[in-house]
Amino acid sequence: MIISIIQPCFIPWIGYFEQIAVADIFVYMDDVYYTKKDWRNGNQLKSQYGVKKVSVPVSKTKRDTLIKDVSISYASKWEQTLLNQITEWYKKAPHFEKVMNLIEPVIIAKNAMLVDLNLQLNNAILSYLEINTPIYFSSQIERKSFDKIGRIIEICNHFEGVNILYDGKKAEDFLSTDVMRKEGIELVFQDYKHTEYKQLWGDFTPYMSIIDLLMNCGKEAKKYVINDGVINKLIKKYK
Repeated sequence: MIISIIQPCFIPWIGYFEQIAVADIFVYMDDVYYTKKDWRNGNQLKSQYGVKKVSVPVSKTKRDTLIKDVSISYASKWEQTLLNQITEWYKKAPHFEKVMNLIEPVIIAKNAMLVDLNLQLNNAILSYLEINTPIYFSSQIERKSFDKIGRIIEICNHFEGVNILYDGKKAEDFLSTDVMRKEGIELVFQDYKHTEYKQLWGDFTPYMSIIDLLMNCGKEAKKYVINDGVINKLIKKYK
């Protein structure tokens, strides 16, 4: 069985959803330290003015605050600002109304915790794309190891039958194929190929939030999330 383990992110890019779609089990790594000015509470969208950053304001956090303990700040009316920005940039997109109906109720729901907002937005998108991978949180899994690699192994071993970890390219910096293999887990690193799709506002710009893809492609977005079968062929080698 294939597992993917990723920190919760705000309206993530397409490759994030590919990792969920390919996996048999997906785990949000929510019991690690929160990093400021990162993808946990921000992302990027395409506009008539170029690539624009969007974010969710969070309450003041200490250096050792875990992702699961980060709360959203409602000192400003960020929800309406965000919705106004999305409307201005995507109102001409072919699937604008459907996607807004999908995400707006979650954005205005006033979730107290950032992880809950991210989970609910991702769940709405996954449901729309008919991706049904079972989802768990690392904070639900007993921690015995405080070593980074040891914790990942611990999470993998928590689920019976897991023998493949499908992880992002950056994980190559700290994950050892030999160490994981000794634990009976094969490593497959993501090498996502960004297939171009028709966007608003000029030439194609990759690595946008999946919202950009949904606005432009609607239900057809799923074929861009998992493209050309390369990943499935790669993973079959280890099954």
